[in-house]
Amino acid sequence: MNPTLRQLQAFVLAYRLGVLTRAADQMFITQSAVSVLIRQLEEVLGMRLFDRTSRTLRPTVAAQEILPTAERMLRDLESIRVGARELTLRERGHLRFAATPSVSAAILPKLIAEYKVLYPNIVVSMDDAAPDRLTAAMLTGDVEFGIGTLGDKPEGIGLRCLVRDHLCAICLRESKLARKRKVTWEDVLDQPWITVRSSSGIRNLIDETLRALGVRKTVQYEVSYMTTGLSMASCGLGVAIFPGVLLGSFPHPDLVARKLEQPVVTRDVQLITRAEHSLSPAAESFIDLWYKRLGKPEGMATSVRQL
Repeated sequence: MNPTLRQLQAFVLAYRLGVLTRAADQMFITQSAVSVLIRQLEEVLGMRLFDRTSRTLRPTVAAQEILPTAERMLRDLESIRVGARELTLRERGHLRFAATPSVSAAILPKLIAEYKVLYPNIVVSMDDAAPDRLTAAMLTGDVEFGIGTLGDKPEGIGLRCLVRDHLCAICLRESKLARKRKVTWEDVLDQPWITVRSSSGIRNLIDETLRALGVRKTVQYEVSYMTTGLSMASCGLGVAIFPGVLLGSFPHPDLVARKLEQPVVTRDVQLITRAEHSLSPAAESFIDLWYKRLGKPEGMATSVRQL
C-alpha cells in the first residue's frame, strides 16, 4: 500500500506546525482525523514519525529524513493540479495540427488569428501538408489532428465532417459557362480541365463521377495546390474543378464557382484524428471556433460566389 495525498498532507502540516489542532484547521478536519491519518501513514511506512506526549508532538529522526521527499511529492502534485487547471481553462497549451494547403490558405489564417486573441497563451503550430502526409504526421504524434479530405479511411483513423461542400466548375466570370443558369458535368467535358493530382481525395471524387457517367476525360493540367489551379483558371487556361467553398478566401474576383449538377457531388473537409483519441482542451476550443465561424455541416450554406 502506498501513502495517500491526505496522509502526506497531515504529516507535513503536523511536522511544520508542531500542533495537531493547527494542522487540523489547515485541512478543515478534526484533530482526531489528523491523528488517524498520521497513524495510517506510520503503518504504511512501518516506522514511527512522531513521539507523542500529552503536550508535545516531537518528530522522530525518520520523520526528518522523509520530510523533504514528502514535501517534494506534494509540490509535484500541486504542480499537476495547477497545470491541469491551466490546460482546462486554456491558459496554456500547445496546439499542433496539419492541414492541406488549400484549407491552410483559405480558411485557417483568419481562424488562427481569432483563436490567438481568445487564447493568447496557447502556442499554435500548423503544418500545411500535402493530403498524403496528413495521416502520417498524426499517427507518428508529430501533430494532434489533421484537416483535409481523404479518399479512403486508413486503419486507426477517425473522421468527422467539418465542412460539406460541392464540386464546382470555377471559371472566368465573363465566360459563357459562367452565364449558364445551370452547369452540368456534360457542359464542362469539352473544356480544358485544371484539377488536383490523382493522390488527392478530391480527384478520387472526380474520377468516380466520370466512371458513373460512363465518360472519359483527360485532365490537361494537374496541380498539387489549389492556389496554382485558380491562378491558371484566372489566366483562361481552363476550368478548375475544385470544391467551391474555398474560392471566396482567395484573391480572384475574376473567377466564379458554379456548382456542378447531374450529379451534384459533395466533398467533406474532415477532422482527421487517431481512432478513439480524445482531443486536448486546446484542440477542442479550436474545433468549436471552426464550427462557430463556419457553421455545422448540416446547416451550412457554402460561400461559393454565384451569379
